Amino acid sequence: MVTYATYDSSCCPQCTPRLHLTALFFIGFLPGLFCICCLSWKWFVIFAVLLALPRFLWQPGRGQAAEGAKYVYGLGLYWNMVMAICFASPFLILACCWQKPLLVLPTLCYVVWCRIAKAELKDGAAWPWFSIQEWGYHAFRRYIRLRIHVHPELQARPPEQPVVIAVHPHGVASDYRILLDGMLYEALPKREVLALSASVLFYIPMVRELALWTRCIDARKSVATKALKKKRSLMVIPGGEQEQIRTVEGKEEVFLKKRLGFIKLALEQQAAVVPCYAFGCVDLYATYTKLFFSPREWLRKTFGVCIPVYRGAFGFLPLRKPVHLVLGKPLELNCKVSGAPTDEEVQQAHSSYMEALKRLYDEEKHQFGHADRELTIS
Repeated sequence: MVTYATYDSSCCPQCTPRLHLTALFFIGFLPGLFCICCLSWKWFVIFAVLLALPRFLWQPGRGQAAEGAKYVYGLGLYWNMVMAICFASPFLILACCWQKPLLVLPTLCYVVWCRIAKAELKDGAAWPWFSIQEWGYHAFRRYIRLRIHVHPELQARPPEQPVVIAVHPHGVASDYRILLDGMLYEALPKREVLALSASVLFYIPMVRELALWTRCIDARKSVATKALKKKRSLMVIPGGEQEQIRTVEGKEEVFLKKRLGFIKLALEQQAAVVPCYAFGCVDLYATYTKLFFSPREWLRKTFGVCIPVYRGAFGFLPLRKPVHLVLGKPLELNCKVSGAPTDEEVQQAHSSYMEALKRLYDEEKHQFGHADRELTIS
């Protein structure tokens, strides 16, 4: 029986006063500017109070007993505000520029800087201090009781030997991904793990920054290849948007049979592949997959825009269900000519990977309350 090393939210230090102020300024800057430019100072004060309130309602130093109603209400308010602000950021900028045309200049400077820097096409812009200690991340990790279970052979593998960590399933929102990064600094020390993310995320202000700070890079193959050549490891969620839009609450299904890209990439760069399953991921939201499925699927295929229909405990806050990410044994993939796999070798390696993922799920499902569920690979 393999003994996995387990990590939970306690491996991340608590948020410092300085970081509280930094995070509040970052999250509150655009909506605060919108209140001043388009509304009034009264609305700015109301918004500032609402943004800071959750941090006063709960602090982790008070122990588990403090995770009561105030904690849930505070996190619910905070997470919904952050999500709404992030995805509304382009509209907030446009509204501010409409009211105050002089703001067009700093906006253009920001856009030009992003296009020049292109951090998402390089090594990202990791900010461990923010990723590890930020209050919202820490509170959310405890909310879903996020735990990482790491196979001993993965921990023993030298960090300069890259791996491709393939995480299944995607789930409705893959909330675990952004929360996971801060914990990996402890779980996989010295191993630089970059997460491949959809290109569109890097065009949305605030979302771009949060993605870069939690070690995301663009999911283009050329970018991923460069990262592996530099001995960085990668994290991918192969199911992507297809899996996201088809997530059904309580149903363990991954869309993998036609997803060979990450296997071919690993063979080309001689990287091991690590199967990883997120137990509890599909239980975080009540889903309505069939509702307006055809038009939503058309949007996904045509524009790459995925709109899942779901319900959490409160808005974007998921149901409070535990999530366990099990990082399995690295799978060494080989081909006859090193770095130049044939289509047949890619297919064989992909079949081996699917078997390894199914085996991982079947071996570990009992201890996480999923004994009655079978994994379907589509």
